[in-house]
Amino acid sequence: MRWTLRISFLLLLALAIFVVSPFVALYDLSKAVEAKDAGRIAERVNFNALRVSLARQILGDYLRTQDLGGLDPEVAARAGTVALNPVLEELVTPQAVIDLLEDGELREASSGGSAIGFRPSSLGTAWRTFIASESQGFRSISIPLPVDEPRDRQFRITLRLSGTTWRLTGIELPEPLRKELARRAAAAGK
Repeated sequence: MRWTLRISFLLLLALAIFVVSPFVALYDLSKAVEAKDAGRIAERVNFNALRVSLARQILGDYLRTQDLGGLDPEVAARAGTVALNPVLEELVTPQAVIDLLEDGELREASSGGSAIGFRPSSLGTAWRTFIASESQGFRSISIPLPVDEPRDRQFRITLRLSGTTWRLTGIELPEPLRKELARRAAAAGK
């Protein structure tokens, strides 16, 4: 009986550590952003996955602004990707991640956002962030930030477990910033 209780306790402790670990990783990423430590950010961000996440969002808005004139949507998506490349190149760098997570804005693009780093000012804020987060299976979690902002002004940070490290794999942008980036892509494509 004693061994059963010890093993049960250890399993519950391991589960608690696992459940809290993405928030610790997000906090560490926020500290790296505050310190403007590009090396630590590069360790915590999967830039290929981040590029795909941003391209999917911006490309949708970009294609809605274009007159396709009966063009096949798949062909239009490929052409849009070419026009989108210069904008994406600016977004998938450690400095761009710092800009975005630091104040919710990018250089030359204003979303009217607020800081999206994970800096719980109280236990209540940390708890609301935990409750608002959505697990996407065993190895991925989506966290809305800042949790106290209206949903249309929130960013959704997606972290994915890679080995023993949680890495940033996606940032769902609020609509005003997506539209601004789609506008920049349209301007770059002309």
